[in-house]
Amino acid sequence: MLIVGCGPAGLVLAGQLANFPEIRTVLIDRKDGPLEVGQADGVACRTVEMFEAFGMADRLIHEGYSVNEVSFWRPDSADRSRITRTGRIRDVEEGLSEMPHVIVNQARMLAYMLDYMERSPTRLRPHYGLHATDIQIDTANDSIEYPVTVTVAHQRGFQPTGEVSTIRAKYVVGADGPRSGVRTSIGRELSVIR
Repeated sequence: MLIVGCGPAGLVLAGQLANFPEIRTVLIDRKDGPLEVGQADGVACRTVEMFEAFGMADRLIHEGYSVNEVSFWRPDSADRSRITRTGRIRDVEEGLSEMPHVIVNQARMLAYMLDYMERSPTRLRPHYGLHATDIQIDTANDSIEYPVTVTVAHQRGFQPTGEVSTIRAKYVVGADGPRSGVRTSIGRELSVIR
């Protein structure tokens, strides 16, 4: 199994697969290393529940801070240079989850998953600086064990080094974001349903 992308989706899948030594998993990302600064820091209740399945919810809750309510603001009609609170509601609907909505830096959450993977039976670690540039699927031969061929360009700081490698896999999961190179290489497009 090849997973392309070390964001939340890729690391959660890799974390789950890291517990199964019989499944050889390889995780690649085009960045030079783990995320250092968060891109999204709000952690929904259901995500905290998912971290509970990995045994890490207490760590997440302890480090983060809970969001108890949300306030709404607008410009003050009497003095447009000021704002006025127009409402306040509970952040999480009663009975939705036993877990809170918390704020934790995304880089910290991903570090939790990397730590979990390193302590797993497979000791799974990502390979950074590898950009999947092409995917070919051999559909003509049903008996081939690794029908997917992935071409990866080596890079440093998003600059190609000129070195190219090939990875053969049974399955490839594209967790490489909204501009997914994996999706593009298999002729798919991201569509928004409204």
